[in-house]
Amino acid sequence: MTDDTLLPFDLPAVRRKKLTVDFAGGNQSSDAGLLLLREAERKFGVCRRLAAAMPDRRDPDRIRHEMFEMVMARASAIACGHKDAIDLDRLRHDPLMKVAVGRCPQSGAPLASQSTISRLENAPSKSEAARLCAALLDQFGATVKPGRMEILDIDDTFCAAHGGQQLAFWNAHEDERGFASMHIYHVASGTPVAAILRPARTPKGTEVRTVIKHVTKHLRRHWPTTRIVWRGDGHYGRVEAMDWADENDDIDYIFGLAGNAALDALVAGIADNLRFHHAKSSQTKLRTYASFTYQAGSWTRPRKVVARLECSLQPDTGGT
Repeated sequence: MTDDTLLPFDLPAVRRKKLTVDFAGGNQSSDAGLLLLREAERKFGVCRRLAAAMPDRRDPDRIRHEMFEMVMARASAIACGHKDAIDLDRLRHDPLMKVAVGRCPQSGAPLASQSTISRLENAPSKSEAARLCAALLDQFGATVKPGRMEILDIDDTFCAAHGGQQLAFWNAHEDERGFASMHIYHVASGTPVAAILRPARTPKGTEVRTVIKHVTKHLRRHWPTTRIVWRGDGHYGRVEAMDWADENDDIDYIFGLAGNAALDALVAGIADNLRFHHAKSSQTKLRTYASFTYQAGSWTRPRKVVARLECSLQPDTGGT
């Protein structure tokens, strides 16, 4: 304790003990949640599984940071709100970050710096990135006990890009460049199944089919008898994906369809009836459903379609 770290005034003694306030707190941490992340990793082993799937082309005699330590540090930093790799230049000295990766908080050597973490993130090739995705699928399959039928949600989420990142693509709907990563979630538990980084454009039918096919086949190692139902919006209602699912008896799907004149004609009578009842009703909104068989020109077979019709006083925003 030095004089320049003490308050410039005295405090009353407590039971004849001198009371001082010192701002030289030493090596402290503001991320106590790292201890919880450490326990979660011990229980589930997510980072250890990812580290085992990552390539390590370094000279074994010159390694100072184990693969698991780097993956754990990067994942823990992101979980604590430090999303930029440059934050590791400071966090590598954080005592709780050291504890989280298995090093002593004070005597343990500093963790990997930003430059090392950046090399780690750019090391995997496309095929090796697929291995990482497969590792997450194995993690999901090992931790979620399936029932007779399980539903998987698939969707894409826009994330704006800042700078010249690879895979960034112009998205007219968002009016900026970015990514539209695919996310797959287990509906019953909310557990993430897989995430795929991709450009911010609408997925093609072949892309949707490839993702659904590979994820399904990989999950079959853990869920050999479970019926899997894929659920997605109109971006995923592609004939290529539906044809593949139809060829597999243990796969079902519920996909959105974009509206068109042919579909409007099939529900025209029901829509008129709904408008009539809404005009006579005091309710602000009425909703009904209809089901019918429909075959688009590009489809190889007719399929069941369920239409949701709404009538309200509010203008149609295009959301239903």
